[in-house]
Amino acid sequence: MNDKDEKTILRIIHYCDKIDSHIDYFCDDRVLFLENEHYQDACALVIIQIGEFVSRLSDEFINEHSEIPWADIKSMRNVHAHNYDNVMFDTLWVTMKRDVPN
Repeated sequence: MNDKDEKTILRIIHYCDKIDSHIDYFCDDRVLFLENEHYQDACALVIIQIGEFVSRLSDEFINEHSEIPWADIKSMRNVHAHNYDNVMFDTLWVTMKRDVPN
């Protein structure tokens, strides 16, 4: 792994940890998440940041780690950044709980 990829992965991990932090701060409660715009906004911003950093990874690194759904991560970022009015927050909750920790 080159230095740039290593730094980028560390930033992605940092933002994944922020999801956990937001869940701890606001409460690990799906209903609350679906009702609270502040909670949604905080988590959506983190998802955007993760996608931004994924787009900075080298093709070599992405190819070496093809088990990770890089395109899906970027797509989730694009939905939140460009189509926020149509975000399905229930899907975001599932992503935060199931996919981000991995």
